[in-house]
Amino acid sequence: MPERSKRTALGLAAACALLAWPARASHEPFARGFDVVPVKPTAALHSGIALEGARMPGTKSYRFAVLLDPNVGVLSLKRGSEKLGELMPFRSDVHLLFSYQLQPRIEIGADLPVTALQVHNFGLLEKNGFPQTAPAPVGLGSLRVLPRLLLLERPRFPIALAVVPELRLPSPSAKDFAGDAGLVFAPRLAAERDFGPVTVLGNIGYRLRNYHAQFMNLFVGNEFAMGAGAMIGLPNYIPRVTDLKLLAEMHVVTPTEAPFTFGQSDSLKTPWELLVGVRGRVKGNWGVELNVGRGIGVMTGYGRETFRAMVAVRYDFDFQDRDGDGIPDHLDACPDVPEDFDGFEDQDGCPEDDNDKDGIPDREDGCPMEPGPKEYDGCPDRDGDQIPDNVDKCPDDAGAAEDLGCPSAEPEVVLEAERIRVRGQILFETGEAIIQPISFKMLDEVFKVLNDNPEVGPVLIEGHTDNRGTKAYNQDLSDRRAKAVVDYLVRKGIAKKRLQSKGYGFDRPVADNDSPLGRAKNRRTEFKLVGEGEEEKK
Repeated sequence: MPERSKRTALGLAAACALLAWPARASHEPFARGFDVVPVKPTAALHSGIALEGARMPGTKSYRFAVLLDPNVGVLSLKRGSEKLGELMPFRSDVHLLFSYQLQPRIEIGADLPVTALQVHNFGLLEKNGFPQTAPAPVGLGSLRVLPRLLLLERPRFPIALAVVPELRLPSPSAKDFAGDAGLVFAPRLAAERDFGPVTVLGNIGYRLRNYHAQFMNLFVGNEFAMGAGAMIGLPNYIPRVTDLKLLAEMHVVTPTEAPFTFGQSDSLKTPWELLVGVRGRVKGNWGVELNVGRGIGVMTGYGRETFRAMVAVRYDFDFQDRDGDGIPDHLDACPDVPEDFDGFEDQDGCPEDDNDKDGIPDREDGCPMEPGPKEYDGCPDRDGDQIPDNVDKCPDDAGAAEDLGCPSAEPEVVLEAERIRVRGQILFETGEAIIQPISFKMLDEVFKVLNDNPEVGPVLIEGHTDNRGTKAYNQDLSDRRAKAVVDYLVRKGIAKKRLQSKGYGFDRPVADNDSPLGRAKNRRTEFKLVGEGEEEKK
């Protein structure tokens, strides 16, 4: 065909396309304003190549990736069914991808595409009588804002669903085919279902433009978008590569004015693309991804590129926290049991039931950070007065329970009308009837009172305990402790006939047994004055 005839045919084809759609008649035939690479990679952490998933990572999870996206044969020139050549034989983009999980159901993401290199063949247009300004070799694409909202989650529902209300902002390089000339609202529904190691993904959505883009007889307006694919978890065949996945997916974008209509395929294109790839982690959270694909169709062109590749370096921080203690599973030594956050080894993720290793669980330990015996509620007793430090007002100086554990200036032993009053307790070894040396001084003063007053007596020495242990156990213990005091005074020189002993166990408390201080007051030895032939004055 002569050159002039070819130009005439192209002009008529463009005119016919314009007349076929009256709404487009006011548009500039060479306005451009659309991206010649319509299928974009996803920014989400748990998703496919360009398909959105519906499984959310843990709160505070994030992903950052740098993805190189070279495409071959993205825009062609045709006359009828004859392909005249490639107008855009090569285009390579760089995507800066980021996503962050705000809370269990909301993730935010973004994609900043930059056209790093664009090769054109606009001389082909001039040759055919349509001289045009060539697109710039570099440009800034449309910033994509990608929130993702979880609707249904597995395993509560048979299928997981999420909605992605994507918004694409106008590109300053829209005339260079690097992005969109106006706002694009592209909401879509994402579905996901696992079948063992296989995850099936499906997306369906709509692209609503507030403008119509056009280049010659190619129109890009409102579109339906859909896709399906799968991710397959693979064994770690490759040394030092983990979380290995095989990916495959197909995408179709079709005009809403004439979906899947091939009669107007020169004007209303239906981009159709197949992608396959593999991804894995190579060190910690760092990973790599390699995808390849091509458009599906007899003739390549817009949305049906000859060849496409995606190479990405990813940093995926997946904040999985099964026990909900705020420590990610990969750092949590006990990922199924929450940390107790009690100020002791709270960074390992494991609850410490006995911080001070004294054999008393923290929930029952009055001093969980300091070891102590069970009878003192797990608290230490530095001054040895059998009043635990947590209730002892003078923990470094021995004192009586009635003085809150502090030393007193009053005499320790005083003879009264009905008793020999001792200020404090006669202390015994735990669970034993062995008098502690710390109490020898007090008993020596009791001996002095009895020795200096031979007319006093008989004296009933009473043993009393707190309520820890059984009644029989405490009755026997109090009996033995009272007799041990008698034996001590007899060894010092007091006549045995002047002394009697009796244990009362925990039957006669002078304070409550619900606190360590109350129990300390109840563990006591009393010296009652009784008449001849009686045990105790009533």
